[in-house]
Amino acid sequence: MTSSTSEDLTLAIDKALPDIRAEYVDAGDAWQPHDYVPWDDGRNYAFLGGEDFTPEDVKVHPVVSNGLVLGLLTKDHLPSYHRLLAQHHLIESDWGKFVGHWTAEENRHAIALRDHVVVSRTFDVEQLEAWRLEAVTRGYRQYEGTREEIQVAQQIAMVMAHEALSADYFDRLADFAEKSEGTPAGLVTTLRKVANDDRVQLQYWGKLLDVALDVNEGYTKEALVEQARAASAIGAETAEGLDEARRVVLEAEIATPERDREVLNTLLARWGLTL
Repeated sequence: MTSSTSEDLTLAIDKALPDIRAEYVDAGDAWQPHDYVPWDDGRNYAFLGGEDFTPEDVKVHPVVSNGLVLGLLTKDHLPSYHRLLAQHHLIESDWGKFVGHWTAEENRHAIALRDHVVVSRTFDVEQLEAWRLEAVTRGYRQYEGTREEIQVAQQIAMVMAHEALSADYFDRLADFAEKSEGTPAGLVTTLRKVANDDRVQLQYWGKLLDVALDVNEGYTKEALVEQARAASAIGAETAEGLDEARRVVLEAEIATPERDREVLNTLLARWGLTL
């Protein structure tokens, strides 16, 4: 990509962003995570005189508990995504405000999912915290050369591929949880809220992609296919020691390579593209 193309893309997107950001903020569902957490199910851990987690505490189906862990750790990658999206832009710009709002919504997802895990004891919270620290420290696609590889068109395409996979993942996990015994009150609704947010986010990142297509269609389409091919499955780039969780989720067909490919091809088909 020439510097002229890069500048043209940035200028066009900056010009379109105020209206797109206003629409995006208005379209959001300002739901409150605390409304859907069964706080009465919670109890103190040992530090405050209660009891620490034991495997016998888990009342939910293994697919639900492992699916929650992979989904939550993926949402915990938020700082890594934010770094990738902010690296070519001023944080005070309209791009910075758009990305900031998206970041806040994604953070709400992590808060909501973690509250469910902690209160309902659906997983060992100490192990979960160790994995969170590892995942966030390692980061998502943080390596030398990322800044050059992920320019504005790639930034938009990267998030779109991720959001498409995430929305499908949380919807399918909600479908499974709804039919399973032991699912905590409010969890299915929370999963649906997360999936719906992801779909709305995808819609407005798509509006930015349309702006880029008007500037340089060929280059932008190449970026979209490239980022769809590079997209990670939900829970894939998190921490070591999660092979069992991934196996459980895979066998339940919450997320499979075939399903992910179908989701991404559905996304690409809007622009006549395929993997």
